[in-house]
Amino acid sequence: MQAESEKLNRQPEDFQQEIKKLIEDNQLDLATKRVMDFAEDFAVYKERKYEAIEFQRRYTELREDKRKSSSSEETIREKFSGLTFSVLEFVDLIVEEYRKNYSPILTLVPPKEDKNKPTSKYNPKDNTINVNGKHDTTINLNEKYLELENIEKNIPKTSYEQIKESWKKQKKSSIKSSNINVVANIINITKEYSGRLTDFKLSVPELELKFGEITSLVGENGNGKTTLLKIIAGELQQTSGIIKYPALTKSKETSWYKIKQQIAYVPQELSKWTGSLVDNLHFAAAIHGIKGKENEDEVDFIIWRLGLDKYRNAAWNEISGGFKMRFSLAKALVCNPQLLILDEPLANLDVNTQLLFLQDLRYLADSLAHPKTILLSSQHLHEVENVTDNIVFIKEGSVVYNGNLEDFGKDRKENAFELNCNLSKNELMDLLEEISYTQIEMVAQNQYIINTSRNIGSNDFIKLFLDHDITLKYFRDISKSTRRLFTTEK
Repeated sequence: MQAESEKLNRQPEDFQQEIKKLIEDNQLDLATKRVMDFAEDFAVYKERKYEAIEFQRRYTELREDKRKSSSSEETIREKFSGLTFSVLEFVDLIVEEYRKNYSPILTLVPPKEDKNKPTSKYNPKDNTINVNGKHDTTINLNEKYLELENIEKNIPKTSYEQIKESWKKQKKSSIKSSNINVVANIINITKEYSGRLTDFKLSVPELELKFGEITSLVGENGNGKTTLLKIIAGELQQTSGIIKYPALTKSKETSWYKIKQQIAYVPQELSKWTGSLVDNLHFAAAIHGIKGKENEDEVDFIIWRLGLDKYRNAAWNEISGGFKMRFSLAKALVCNPQLLILDEPLANLDVNTQLLFLQDLRYLADSLAHPKTILLSSQHLHEVENVTDNIVFIKEGSVVYNGNLEDFGKDRKENAFELNCNLSKNELMDLLEEISYTQIEMVAQNQYIINTSRNIGSNDFIKLFLDHDITLKYFRDISKSTRRLFTTEK
């Protein structure tokens, strides 16, 4: 999770280093996906975004080739090395184009292309640039770099720090001078249900959703999370209260239809679709006005970015629940919504897929070109807390905590630890006499939550169990986690 100041300072060189680090760590799959994000955020010319698809395509083909052992190990290794080199050269190209086309006073808008200027297309397969589609004018990219270096020798280069500071000031000024980064303001929202057996009331005094932030709704089932998501998405009418969408009503026309077009809602129970996955994505893009070649390019881009290429021609009953959720995310993203709302998106995903899915959500929120406002609900508390900015804990329809996750527990008087061990509660109490604890709560068989004074840390706990040769099956410091709010009342 990145602080707002870090996001404001993000430069193409930072992204460049991130991709290099992924390659050094042998994470070429993620590196080729991040190149797609990088091209979307920093490419001066739009075609670069679609050229970036080729790297993920090549990686997928190489991985399949390696799995089938259809080529020698040395050949596969050489091909992976070639892909790595192409990725790095492409990233260098984007950085070079970005630096040459943005002045110290950053407009944050790519320069208009001269229609009479020769167009160039980068070929990731052989590291060349093709001019105006003529193969006889294809030149080697490395030779082009040498030419550029010679031209630039007598031109004073813009200070990187000067560019960085200019961009930071412009973005901060934009944020202070307007409400454009606030996507939704929820004010005194209530929803009341009256039933034969029970009555229920959801009450949310205030909630603010901003661009570039992930906000997570947590709490036990049946406490109003889905109800709140549906109200914000416009799927359910509130009993009272106001919802404003400042960033979604920038034009004079503020009709609900225009606002709704910028919101994507993915329910927990996904609707069954007919036809192929790719046809459904083309249709979703078309009804949002994306047609022709742009429709083809955008659908292809999102399919490769979310790892759905293997299933592009699959039907509903041919893909797993996890990929159904990825398809739903792709369907939501292909129309570039400003607000993305997800109800229990991790429910049908395995542990590894959960982490990858959440990582993609973090990348979506952090995008500089198209930052997303993401609101989700989940029972997978610890996984969500690793990527979220804000947390809203709802209990029996009321908001218990609403704020930045980093601020949770700052003013606490005690630490809290959750653990599992083969000790009864009495045996554990005897063991903990050696340290200062204030309460032991048994939440399940051999699973406990223990409160201590703030001067007792994780190391003290672990050392205590090690000294007595007692195995800890599970241990987590929850002192700054909203997991503490799930505990029963004292």
